[in-house]
Amino acid sequence: MMNSQWMVETQGDPLSTVRDLVTSIWENGELSGMILSIDGNQDPASKPELVLNPERLSNVNPFKPVMTVNAARLVPEHLANNPDQKLGALLRPCEMRALIEMVKHDGFDLDQLTTICVDCLGTLPAEDYQWRANRIGSGDNLAQDALKFARQGGILAYRYRSACQMCTSPGASGADININVLGLPVRQQILIRARDEGTAARFQIEKFSDHHADQALIDQHERVLFKLSQRHAHTMQRLFDTLSDYLPESVDGLIQQLESCGDCQNCMDTCPICTISRPVLTEDGQYGRQDVMRWLVSCAGCGMCEQSCPSHLPLSAIFGYIREQLKEEFGYLPGSSPGEPLPLM
Repeated sequence: MMNSQWMVETQGDPLSTVRDLVTSIWENGELSGMILSIDGNQDPASKPELVLNPERLSNVNPFKPVMTVNAARLVPEHLANNPDQKLGALLRPCEMRALIEMVKHDGFDLDQLTTICVDCLGTLPAEDYQWRANRIGSGDNLAQDALKFARQGGILAYRYRSACQMCTSPGASGADININVLGLPVRQQILIRARDEGTAARFQIEKFSDHHADQALIDQHERVLFKLSQRHAHTMQRLFDTLSDYLPESVDGLIQQLESCGDCQNCMDTCPICTISRPVLTEDGQYGRQDVMRWLVSCAGCGMCEQSCPSHLPLSAIFGYIREQLKEEFGYLPGSSPGEPLPLM
């Protein structure tokens, strides 16, 4: 079987290398547009958008350490509005997981969508990112700083959003093209992995890359991913212990918490899963247990809920705690396999 993982020399500039790769994928895939985040001069924390001009890819920044919207929630609308166009989406791992779960809930077609996923180095709270970007000059500079420490698995973990601190799957996975930087000497090399041989041939990955990846480099990437997963799992448990007074004991306890919020549904308004399958508050102010379970069993852990909460509740930990219960009950890991059916239908 053909090796579908390649090494690319970055010549000291991994960000420009990834931009060139994204441009190559656009051209070889004959795409009409791509959902991604562009660095903006006026708004360093600009939201992802559908970009229709490939010349704008010179400012794409997938390593910008901020996340204001889960880009997966934009995909169904843009696919529906452009049914005859080939589109792309450049996603973080939690966004890719969310997209996979959204398809399971709704069954919409991804045949016209090319997905690209990049390893996540972590994201800062929006206010903290804005301050740092203004101080250091640009989102590009912050991304370059984060990339310097990719080989060690990143930096400033305690300053990242709690969702990132608890993320046990920061590696790119599940996309048509996956770009790996964690654990790697990114000023020299990064890794690219295609979904299969046909995908690699379609996007001419072999021509863009230098040669097939050495096993030692692949192993190095996987070792750091494993260490990060273990570290973040310990952080998750520590947060659960610290926030025990806030955590509901069960799904039923969580439903009571949600119902006590009244009409506020900010967490659902920003959740990508809820764009497809949203728990409904009945006229008597109650949520259905099955609806809430179906929602949280698919939780991708992106933390958009916590960022939007006006009461500043630790929702990443609250929802994460229930998600872990459901994972243990059903043996289901959200976003891990597109072919795995939802445990609750």
